[in-house]
Amino acid sequence: MTQLGKLHVLLAEDTRSIALPVQAALERAGHRVTHVSSGEEAVAAFERETPDMVLMDIVMPGIGGIEATRRIKVLPADRWVPVMMTTSLDADEDLVAGIEAGADDYLTKPVSPNVLDARMRSMQRIAAIQKSLDSIIDNIIEGIIVIDRAGLVIKFNRAAESMFGYPAREVIGRNVSMLMPPPFRHEHDQYLARYFTTREARIVGKARRVLGQRRNGEVFPMYLGVTEVLTPEGENFIGLVRDLTQEEAMQARIEHLAWHDALTGLVNRASLWQTMEAWLATPAPFALLFLDLDGFKKVNDGHGHGTGDEVLRVAAERLRRALAGTDVVGRFGGDEFVVLLAGIDEERRAFTIANRLVAELSDPVIVDGHEHRIGVSIGIVLRRASDVSAQELVRAADAAMYRAKEGGRNRAVVARPKA
Repeated sequence: MTQLGKLHVLLAEDTRSIALPVQAALERAGHRVTHVSSGEEAVAAFERETPDMVLMDIVMPGIGGIEATRRIKVLPADRWVPVMMTTSLDADEDLVAGIEAGADDYLTKPVSPNVLDARMRSMQRIAAIQKSLDSIIDNIIEGIIVIDRAGLVIKFNRAAESMFGYPAREVIGRNVSMLMPPPFRHEHDQYLARYFTTREARIVGKARRVLGQRRNGEVFPMYLGVTEVLTPEGENFIGLVRDLTQEEAMQARIEHLAWHDALTGLVNRASLWQTMEAWLATPAPFALLFLDLDGFKKVNDGHGHGTGDEVLRVAAERLRRALAGTDVVGRFGGDEFVVLLAGIDEERRAFTIANRLVAELSDPVIVDGHEHRIGVSIGIVLRRASDVSAQELVRAADAAMYRAKEGGRNRAVVARPKA
């Protein structure tokens, strides 16, 4: 037979002749007992350390057992804590009042040791089931947050603790909106009220991407699925949450790599083609510059690919710095680059920018203390007619670039118009 776990019992009883034998019987059975003598002390003890169950005398000094039970039942707790009333009164109204205050069962005084033992074993079985469920919930990799009708957190598992940075004790009993950034934090209670009035669900019964806020103030994306559960105490809402930070960062990285050159960080050939097609779909003018580095093969063959890669990275950064934010520069392949100049409709303006790029790439590149000199040959073509294709523009600029090389390198040449 499975060994039942021992319980922490809060015993609220002002009569010592009754309290001492009950406490002794519980401790002989291995349970831990916290004894208090008034309703106020019972509430305070419950707040200090949540017990596994409460044995509550109805008639005590101060607020009494019924009011103490009522107050205890509204205190935040991460699990159900049964309250068992003890009374020597025969009046049904007192027992009814206790049950309505939130008590779960009752014992009559004097308390029979056999009856007490049987009731405790029943409570142990319930506690074992509850702890088993809590263990399952705590070890699920997704965060689980349970709130009540008022939006107060009543369950916050370990995954949620790790995700938000709060220990459960700092969240349970507080409004779940504390886990949301503005403006959602201020709108949550209104949403709950609207849901109870209209039953129109925007989140309940659905799953969506939302934003959460960690204890340190960091706002992060998360998946949230909310299920409504009806309990004897009313409606609860179970939220299943998953941190999307790493997942979205990985997705962004994959998308970045799909459209960017891994070595230089510039957009890649596929992205350049897409941008050219998009620009050609509008009547706006632009110029295309096709660049090929001069002297790069000598550096790459003579000093190794590591040095060659660093020269390419430096060249890419210089091109990026020399251009306007509306322009696009990308690595077309090898030591070839393409620059798209937005709004350029005059050869003179395109030629001026191309010469600026020639000057930028004429300065020596220092790698591991060694100076390397490269240059660049540039072919220029202007888009004027909307019926020109991206392939035709690249071919024309490429041909002009080769004429620049034939003319002495480290210069720019404008493409000849078609005859």
